[in-house]
Amino acid sequence: MAGRHTPTRHLVRAHGGGVASLFGYSLITARRYFKVSAMAQLGAPVLYLLSLGIGLGSIVNARSGGQSLGTSYLSFLAPALIAATALQVAVGESTYPILFGGFKFQRIYFAMSATPLTAQQIAGGVLAWIATRAAFSATLYLAVVACFGGVRSVGALLCVPIATLGAMALAAPIAVYSATVETERGGFAAIFRFLVMPMFLFSGTFYPVSSLPGWGQALAWLSPLWHATELARWASLGSLQLRSGIGQVGTAALLGHLAFLTALTVAGVLLTGWRFRVRLSK
Repeated sequence: MAGRHTPTRHLVRAHGGGVASLFGYSLITARRYFKVSAMAQLGAPVLYLLSLGIGLGSIVNARSGGQSLGTSYLSFLAPALIAATALQVAVGESTYPILFGGFKFQRIYFAMSATPLTAQQIAGGVLAWIATRAAFSATLYLAVVACFGGVRSVGALLCVPIATLGAMALAAPIAVYSATVETERGGFAAIFRFLVMPMFLFSGTFYPVSSLPGWGQALAWLSPLWHATELARWASLGSLQLRSGIGQVGTAALLGHLAFLTALTVAGVLLTGWRFRVRLSK
């Protein structure tokens, strides 16, 4: 009987408790750098909005850009920047921390797997924390945008869940890659340089995708950030019925955007759980 006794078994519930336990662990460890992280995430939107929303925006508005958009450049730019920031934060959390902290050097996930936590629970807790970080970043960005006068409707509050979904549509598949590689040979840098940055520039963040040539529009349609940006502008500006049509997304397009982001997220979550199980069983 003594050999069957597992004194730590009661610490993790069989259904969902493991995910909650790992999420709580991530929350506790994040308290050490919360102030630094919050200040950094407040500084970035202030600089972006001052330089682009206010600085560049004043030039765009002065040259009739605001008239063609139907709204100020700041309110056009803000929903896209909220979505882009959440995506960048989520991708950052789904790369180096998973491989180096979780599997390779600190091997935290292997230590966790020695407890009653399952690989799926560990993966679920990791992804839940990434989604929380993305949502927190989007919330801070929205608050700064509101201080700059870039919020024109209460629908802008929907930018936070939309940005989180868009972020996870890319971060969850990348987490699969992070849980697969044994040695990082510049792969993460390539993701930021050749995937995240071009996505940031060519997903309708700074100008409507319709101004791109046909091949550019086709590439934008494959971008999770473009789908999230379209949904965020629909939430923020669609109710204003702008004469430019910006933010006015039809029902079919709305469902298409949501389906695309949801499919990528669900596939990424399922594959991440599988890759964690394979990696932790070695």
